[in-house]
Amino acid sequence: MRNLAGSKRALSLTAILLLWGSAMFFVDGCSRIPLNYLPSSVNKISGSVSVSNFKYLLAETGDVKPFQIRNTALEKLKFDKNIDVYFREAVSAELRLSGVKIDDKTRVLSGEIEDLLVDDLSFDNAHWIMRVHYIIKDLRTGNTLYVSTKTTQCDASKLMNVSSAFNDVIKLNVEELMKDEAFIKAIH
Repeated sequence: MRNLAGSKRALSLTAILLLWGSAMFFVDGCSRIPLNYLPSSVNKISGSVSVSNFKYLLAETGDVKPFQIRNTALEKLKFDKNIDVYFREAVSAELRLSGVKIDDKTRVLSGEIEDLLVDDLSFDNAHWIMRVHYIIKDLRTGNTLYVSTKTTQCDASKLMNVSSAFNDVIKLNVEELMKDEAFIKAIH
């Protein structure tokens, strides 16, 4: 009789774990991390440029969905906005805050998000890496005024809000762009 009760308990525990795992699978499929970008750079520059689209190469090659970031943990990071759109909005916001007019009809900033990775296998920190290829073109002449690739990295506590850590790596990347003398020359 005792073995039968133990078997029933084990079977019940197994059923509960399977149901919980199934529920988490469906919840994960629907849940997305909300994104809200607030510019915070202290860089002050001037000039003017329009900000156009940035291709998210990892999504275009099918490595991730347009709203996902590559990461080393088992669970994929899914956001409520596509990465390319969110990045373009963040670049515009940071440039505007720094003093750049983003209404230029002839100079256009665009580019490609070449890599975006969160290495979150360590116990306490997640290591964020972002590489963006920036291009400024003169629409009147068709000439390329600026080309550069910026790679930034930062560590964030796993206890930190994921969208805040994502915003930090974006801000660092855009700040690298704004510190580049060739970029400043191209927007004047």
